Amino acid sequence: MKRFLLAFHLVTASHLVTASARAQEVEQVTVFGGSFTGFWQIEHPGWFQKGAAGHATWGPLRRVWCRIDHGNNGYSSHCFSGGAGASGTLEEDGRHFHLAWRSALTQQMFDGEVTSSTTLEGHHAIKEMGITVATKDLEHGRKVVPMPDAADDAGKRELVRAVLGGETVAHDAGLEAEIAAARNLKLGKLESISFLGRQMRTGGKDGPNTRADENYLAVYAVQFADGQALCWLHQDEDGKLAAFRCA
Repeated sequence: MKRFLLAFHLVTASHLVTASARAQEVEQVTVFGGSFTGFWQIEHPGWFQKGAAGHATWGPLRRVWCRIDHGNNGYSSHCFSGGAGASGTLEEDGRHFHLAWRSALTQQMFDGEVTSSTTLEGHHAIKEMGITVATKDLEHGRKVVPMPDAADDAGKRELVRAVLGGETVAHDAGLEAEIAAARNLKLGKLESISFLGRQMRTGGKDGPNTRADENYLAVYAVQFADGQALCWLHQDEDGKLAAFRCA
């Protein structure tokens, strides 16, 4: 069967192994009159713990925001966590997909189906010693159209505008590179900023005995004259930016 090669950079689920270790030229494929490009809220296990061969314990599903677009060699996604590179196939029917990538210790997969122009669903899995173990809970993704007039529940829209506009904003020293990169997207004039929602800080504390703050990051879709970006940020009570990234 003819297959179309895709390339993604997915958020890699944090994983626990004994000591808590944290866990391509292609055609553009149109699905149900739409495409993968856009802003997505996607579910994935916050963590997993490997047990005996053929067994794994999966953490509860967390929702994260990603922007998917066309890269030089297929599709690419931009999520808060750099994640691991992933590649896979979309069947000729334009619906069923298989993605696979390797974290530091484990091969991971996401198999599923595009169920409409704005939804997908599937299961994450890990593969160890030739044995594949998948999640039991069905995971979903939904595509969202940004609305510039939507209420800014986090109240950070103007802060995003200030950072992208080059204004001086108090921030942690470790954010210098992220802020510089956001200001150098080269996408032309900023046209609108839309609040999408909140999410946890991927790569943070999340495991069997701890729970991630799922409201830590405020997430915004930014429309420029020549493209789009997704921005995540967190501002501490003292007014200093503790997290910031646009991609």
